[in-house]
Amino acid sequence: MRLMDKRTFQALLVCFAISILYLNWIVPPPENQQASDPGVSDPVVSKTTVGGQDAEVLPTRPKLSSGAVDSGPNKTAQAVTEISALTAGSNTFPVRSVSLSNSDLDLKFSSQGAILTEALLRGYHESVDDEFPLPVISPKLKSQGALGLRVSSLNLDLTQRNWEVLKQTDSSVSFRTQISDDQFVIHHCSIHPKDGFEISSRVSFGGTWPAGTELYYEILGAERIRFDASGRAASYPNQWVHAQRNKDGSLMEAVHSGVEALESGEVTKTKVAWGGLESNYFAQVIRVEDGLEFPTANLIVKGAAPGVNESLYDQYSDEGIQGWPMRVGFRRMIDPSSEHEYAFFVGPKDPEVLDANQSWDAIQLIDYGFFGWLCRPFLWLLRISESVLGSWGLAIIFLTFCIRAVLHPVNKRNQRQMQVQQQGMARIKPQMDEIRERYKSDPTTQHRKTQELFKQEGVNPAAMFGGCLFIFMQLPIWIALINTFSVAIELRQTGFLWIDDLTQPDMLFQMPFALPLLGQWFNLLPIVYVVVTLVNQRMMPKSDDPQVQAQQKMMTFMMMAFGFIFYSFASGLLIYFIISALVGIVEQKMIRKELAAAGIGPGAASVVASQGASSPGPAGPGKGPGRPGRGKNRS
Repeated sequence: MRLMDKRTFQALLVCFAISILYLNWIVPPPENQQASDPGVSDPVVSKTTVGGQDAEVLPTRPKLSSGAVDSGPNKTAQAVTEISALTAGSNTFPVRSVSLSNSDLDLKFSSQGAILTEALLRGYHESVDDEFPLPVISPKLKSQGALGLRVSSLNLDLTQRNWEVLKQTDSSVSFRTQISDDQFVIHHCSIHPKDGFEISSRVSFGGTWPAGTELYYEILGAERIRFDASGRAASYPNQWVHAQRNKDGSLMEAVHSGVEALESGEVTKTKVAWGGLESNYFAQVIRVEDGLEFPTANLIVKGAAPGVNESLYDQYSDEGIQGWPMRVGFRRMIDPSSEHEYAFFVGPKDPEVLDANQSWDAIQLIDYGFFGWLCRPFLWLLRISESVLGSWGLAIIFLTFCIRAVLHPVNKRNQRQMQVQQQGMARIKPQMDEIRERYKSDPTTQHRKTQELFKQEGVNPAAMFGGCLFIFMQLPIWIALINTFSVAIELRQTGFLWIDDLTQPDMLFQMPFALPLLGQWFNLLPIVYVVVTLVNQRMMPKSDDPQVQAQQKMMTFMMMAFGFIFYSFASGLLIYFIISALVGIVEQKMIRKELAAAGIGPGAASVVASQGASSPGPAGPGKGPGRPGRGKNRS
């Protein structure tokens, strides 16, 4: 048991003992209380609508001694002490589970704390074959419930009290808890009866509260939500997100931060419009909806400090549950004269759903990363293609052709430069050998003479490494596609060929053993990708130049390393890589054919070699399209 848990247990024991002493020796008999205090607004018998039928509930509510609550500051400490003592004795109502639902949500509330304990999304499922709604908040995910209320300044944790269910329908429920003789809290939660992913939460503090000091309460989201990683290795960790307001009331760009340990266990931010907890595909977001342009509320983020239960949180992460706990909500001052209203979004990060919430710029929940300017057009093209082709797999193939078409001029120019420089290096090889032999004992002069030869003949050996350059030029595209397949919920659980989910590895079959770092599933697509890229490398023209040979070997090892890295990546991403490599093979043949027709490349090597010894006149190869201009001296 953790130290904090021990202290909490000891405090509860003390509170329970004080309450027993208080109720038996200090508080007058119940009948005398009722007779001496006829002005109590809360009835002894209340009617509760449960399951469509009225039922009488007989609450037993302990009361403060006469004069315990006063508006003067000298009574505040006494009120705090007595309210804290009553916490343990106020759990007098039976614990009830209340269900609300519409076409999008299945919710479960508990009267133990008046909290949201479970949120299921009816249009989403755990797997392709699963028929049950997908849990985003649930006990299995260690969520610990959402929309719980706490009054830290009075040492009141209202999530530990059994609330009275005042009223329930299919789309709303009202809870009430009595704090003292004339202090109570009502928490009303409702959803749209037809559809929607938002929960309306209204909180009111009734009665007389200490006015000698500012009392604040907290309303917080769930501690954990669904951890839905894209792939086994390319995981997208859960984050907490918030959007602040500018001075004119407009929203700033949302900030996404990793879920991790908090140095002090708590973070507070001002002028925040909304905040919440998110995974790659789902989110819970809470915002103030009082109708005020600038409500007096601070965003509060609560979590665990470093070193607290780290092994347990690591275990949660290994089990596919969000590791570190984190609650995001608001802290506000108690105001008995007004009702505080919140909107709590719990649902998918689907652009169509988020676009319907433009009032708080919900689309910012989708974090496309640094290369978002590439992700957005990619997703737009994928959606258009899928609507026409009727398959996300075919849409990915079409996207591949589009990207290769855009990159074709760059690739062609790159291949031309490589071939030209290779021919130039072959042409001046005898002179380079002569320089090496002549200045073999003087490396400095040898290097200077070689560079002079390169400059004189218009040769740039660095241009021969264009193959690597072309790969590095595609890195932003690759990163953008990785982010696309990590956050695009439209691709979740979409199949193609034998693949069940394009956002997961293809998982052709499960092996009877587990490979280190790779796991137990056999993924075919990464192996196909390596084979195709190696075939492409073998088709490259051979060269006798040691630098070119080293480059080709490096490219081969690089492609094999990529296959290892991509083994657990999304299958949709591997489809792009494979089709791109196949298109590259065809593209390579086309470019080579065009260059050969222009007198550049292996097809034109014999012609250049036969004319290379002739005088560099106007009709000589030095002025041809396949050879850059060179100086008169070759020595």
